[in-house]
Amino acid sequence: MNIQSVSQTPDSITFSWTGAGQSYRIWKDGVEVYNGPDTEFTDSGLRNGTLYSYVIEGEQLLKIQTATAVERKNKNSDIPLQELIVTTVVKDNEIAIAWEEIKGVKQYEIYRNNEYAGTVKKAGFQDTNLDNDEIYTYRIKAKRVMEFGEEDGTSEPSLFSRLLRLIKFTENEDDMLVETFFIDKEIGRLGSHLTHKPVDIEKDYFIRYTTFLKDKWILNPVFLSKIRFFAGDNRGYNADSKRYRTRADVTVKGETVSLARDVGASEGYSWNKKMIKRDTASDEGIEIKSIRQDEEKLAFTLLHSVGNPLVAAPAIVYEVYMTFYHNGVFDFSGEHDEAPHHEVYMKRGKDSWKPLHLSKSRGLDRLAPPTANRFWRVSNLR
Repeated sequence: MNIQSVSQTPDSITFSWTGAGQSYRIWKDGVEVYNGPDTEFTDSGLRNGTLYSYVIEGEQLLKIQTATAVERKNKNSDIPLQELIVTTVVKDNEIAIAWEEIKGVKQYEIYRNNEYAGTVKKAGFQDTNLDNDEIYTYRIKAKRVMEFGEEDGTSEPSLFSRLLRLIKFTENEDDMLVETFFIDKEIGRLGSHLTHKPVDIEKDYFIRYTTFLKDKWILNPVFLSKIRFFAGDNRGYNADSKRYRTRADVTVKGETVSLARDVGASEGYSWNKKMIKRDTASDEGIEIKSIRQDEEKLAFTLLHSVGNPLVAAPAIVYEVYMTFYHNGVFDFSGEHDEAPHHEVYMKRGKDSWKPLHLSKSRGLDRLAPPTANRFWRVSNLR
């Protein structure tokens, strides 16, 4: 029994499967929505850009999670992974994941539980001979040279963009003009999905997004400035560290969203490491916007733009779109400059912090345009 095809519109999902059974039953979030002999099912009247999960029971059980489509005019151009449709299918000892192609990407690296599992040229893979009692997480990694001009073709690219297109860049992620993409899928224990019964979930979420400078001292690239060094945070990844550039703590309790924000002090030093100036930037550039609720989910955007209060320099900018479904699914998509270090954690209820996204700095020069950004997305299967 295998999924044969999946198609989506903004308000419907259709999938078909192969099998030798005489009758099939389909559940959505624990509610039976089909019982009959057909090997194709359409669920209509759905919300656009929304994830849905189904369990099909025939000669065996399988689960499929996919999403409705989004009209191109309504897509978020700042976060290209936000509306990318990712389809996940699990069954006994097997996981398959497929996604929409990312324009300009030639191949995708696959990682299973943080270990390299292969490279594919098409947007999909199948993993077999798995253990139903094991916990699985997958990462899809891709890179491309920056897309210049408008992707929809309605605007002419600038002279600068046309000149850049003449330069032959290699797809090395250390290159300042190469974008990187990460799609992470948390499957959990494979065997837990082989049932149509819903599970109890903790609906209180805590998300912590922190930016920090790993090194103890940061050299000021402006040679003529009296400030030759900036104090760094001198640490690695640590959800509970008190040393950081900025921190945003988001709390989601039911249908209520709250934000606690903080900015660490900036310190400038002379060539012999004597402090010249100390100041703290405003936290007003950290905010939650566009809170939306419906019968399926709660969604909002976390925006961040905080500068250096000591000198004129590009701000640390990021954006994250967060969605929390009532059935326990979460789906985050974001983008940020490749500086400084970024770390995103989440916990439910009284659980410990769990890392969702960790990104190391590639140098503070990555804060200035037109350097490429990092795009990321992480979601789970329930």
